[in-house]
Amino acid sequence: MEFSGAYVNTIDTKWRASIPKEFRDLLAAAGEDGLVLTQNRDRGLTAFLPADWAAFSRTIQQHPSAAERTQLNRIYIAPHTPVKFDAQGRIPLSKPLRLWAGLNEDERDVVIVGNFQRIDIFSQRRYDEVVSQAVDALAANPDLVETLELP
Repeated sequence: MEFSGAYVNTIDTKWRASIPKEFRDLLAAAGEDGLVLTQNRDRGLTAFLPADWAAFSRTIQQHPSAAERTQLNRIYIAPHTPVKFDAQGRIPLSKPLRLWAGLNEDERDVVIVGNFQRIDIFSQRRYDEVVSQAVDALAANPDLVETLELP
């Protein structure tokens, strides 16, 4: 399963984010009715398929360095939340995850982005920053641009 595309949406007053129908259709075809949501390094959120989350979590649990495992736990494992879709295709965003992603009363616009096997959710402001950083990183790496024949 591969998610792609970027969709702009607004979180409702009950702090639910509507997941794009294209993504929900892919999930339904795979027999999935929910996701596992956690923080990501870009100060956004990442949604995993439950089986992918289990594998990701095991990888962290088996990491040989106790200090690094603790750091990874604090960022990814501890804040994770399994979520189910409601009848309108929305998922609830917990307060800790909203705070991490900078979502609040003044910042309710989100960008929901397909990221291969995962779905990322950013505040509009943060997504603009992340994309700008990606453009700068590509500009600083002309070999990658040439190798991949990027436009």
